Amino acid sequence: MASKRRIHKLGWMLALMVLALVVSACAAPAADASPCTNSRAVPDPEAPGLVADCNTLLAVKDTLRGSASLNWSKTTPIDRWDGVTVSNSRVTQLDLNRKQLTGSIPEELGNLSNLQELYLHDNQLTGSIPKELGNLSNLEWLYLKDNRLTGSIPEELGNLSNLQELYLEDNRLTGSIPKELGNLSNLQYLDLYNNRLTGTIPKELGNLSNLQYLNLYNNQLTGTIPKELGKLSNLQYLNLYNNQLMGTIPKELGKLSNLQYLDLYNNQLTGTIPKELGNLSNLQELYLGGNQLTGTIPKELGNLSNLQGLYLHENQLTGTIPKELGKLSHLQELYLHENQLTGTIPKELGKLSHLQELYLDDNRLTGSIPKELGKLSNLQRLGLHDNQLTGTIPKELGKLSNLQEL
Repeated sequence: MASKRRIHKLGWMLALMVLALVVSACAAPAADASPCTNSRAVPDPEAPGLVADCNTLLAVKDTLRGSASLNWSKTTPIDRWDGVTVSNSRVTQLDLNRKQLTGSIPEELGNLSNLQELYLHDNQLTGSIPKELGNLSNLEWLYLKDNRLTGSIPEELGNLSNLQELYLEDNRLTGSIPKELGNLSNLQYLDLYNNRLTGTIPKELGNLSNLQYLNLYNNQLTGTIPKELGKLSNLQYLNLYNNQLMGTIPKELGKLSNLQYLDLYNNQLTGTIPKELGNLSNLQELYLGGNQLTGTIPKELGNLSNLQGLYLHENQLTGTIPKELGKLSHLQELYLHENQLTGTIPKELGKLSHLQELYLDDNRLTGSIPKELGKLSNLQRLGLHDNQLTGTIPKELGKLSNLQEL
């Protein structure tokens, strides 16, 4: 009988031990789920938001860093963590640029509800851009450029109503540009260049009334240039170089009164050069070369008093060179080669005192070389070959002391 009681007692002890182990196993994950509670990382128990941010960052540390090193730990105060800025007891900035990160962007970063600045550029991050970043309603700056990101641009980024700067360039992104980016009413800088984006340029980008810089070059964009871009009254820089854009150049671009740089080079644009581009009084660089443009060079381009570079080469332009180009007193480079231009070389080009490069070769120009070109004291390169020029070479060209190429 005593033996049975001992066996019964031993059974109860074993059952209690098993129950204790089960309770302990269940309790362990709960403790690990909030490593920042009552820790040195967040010593203030009255900062639950910061505790939550701390827990989020510790949970994603390994995913984000890959083989890189980050000093994030529950034993180190969070305001001393690499790249982390705390303001008003919340994480407001995460700056990990050039930290040699080799992981991916965790979707949990979308839980950092007070984040205003996210800098992950110039690393080796792979994978896609998480749609959860669209939850960061306070975000103002998003820098993901110069990584190895793939996949498409999440349309959810269009929810970032406070965003001012979006840099996604120099990645391997594919798919189309989401029209939802047109909702970013505070956006000033949009850089998507050097990716593999396809499809058309959304007309909705014309709603970005505060946009100053739009860089879409070196992609595989097709379709036409939306005339709605002419509504971007604050735009200073527009670069669509090296895509597969077709159709004509919208005359509405002539309304961009603050534009300083316009690059449409190396597309498949057709039609004529809009005379309205002559209204761009602040324009410094105009690249229209490498297309299939026809018609004549508008004399109105002579009104671009701040122009430093005019590149109309490698098109099918006809007619004469407008003498009005001689009014471009700040012009340094004039590329008109590889067209079908006729007539004579205007002597007025001799007034371009700042000109360094003049390429008129591979046209059908006739007449003599104007002696006035000898006044171009800063000229370094002069291309006149493959035309139908006659007469003698002016001795005045011998005064071009800076000339390197003739």
